[in-house]
Amino acid sequence: MTHSELNDIARRWLLRAESGRGPGCKIALNEVGAVGDSERADAWGYRWGYHGGSVLVEVKVSRSDFLRDKHKPHRQAGGLGDYRYYMCPEGIINIADLPDRWGLLWVNKRGHVKLMAGHICCLVGNSWGGNRDLACFWAHDSDKDAERGLLSYLLHRVGDPDALLQEQRSYLRESHQQATKINELEKQRREDSHTIYRLRRKLEAAGIDMPETRPANMLGF
Repeated sequence: MTHSELNDIARRWLLRAESGRGPGCKIALNEVGAVGDSERADAWGYRWGYHGGSVLVEVKVSRSDFLRDKHKPHRQAGGLGDYRYYMCPEGIINIADLPDRWGLLWVNKRGHVKLMAGHICCLVGNSWGGNRDLACFWAHDSDKDAERGLLSYLLHRVGDPDALLQEQRSYLRESHQQATKINELEKQRREDSHTIYRLRRKLEAAGIDMPETRPANMLGF
């Protein structure tokens, strides 16, 4: 499994609900980093609301790559992610190898994610108490300025979010109007078909033969 494929699996996992053993992020992105910052996340997501915060997933396809990771400057202090996970093919990294407060995700050959360690373990199956309060012990002191810079840069690339929202609403209204018109035309078509059928039966009852109906292209139009 390639690094790029695992990145995409990591992004999808970030969006997975708690009930599916995921962090329930509202947004998730691949290969992103703040402008001017040395860190570039393989996958990063954010969840707002109750138990909100950012989640980082670092993908490793070899053990040597994992061992080099701890020497990066943003691993010493700061960095992205209130909660952090390594993701790797099954067996490359073990729980005993993990740095303090890092979680672990294994991916098998079929692309299925297995939660091995991390704050999500405290949330699964304990919606109203249990070990949920222990999740905070997995939290890191993330670089909030870098994360704000990342989000601001992404918004800048997208453009004016309010203008995009208005444009989306306009498309939705137009789509709804078109769907309504199509439904009305379909209803009229059915009514016309019933009318033609009733007229044909009356003509047949009166002994009047009707010509066979043929497609327009067979009539030379």
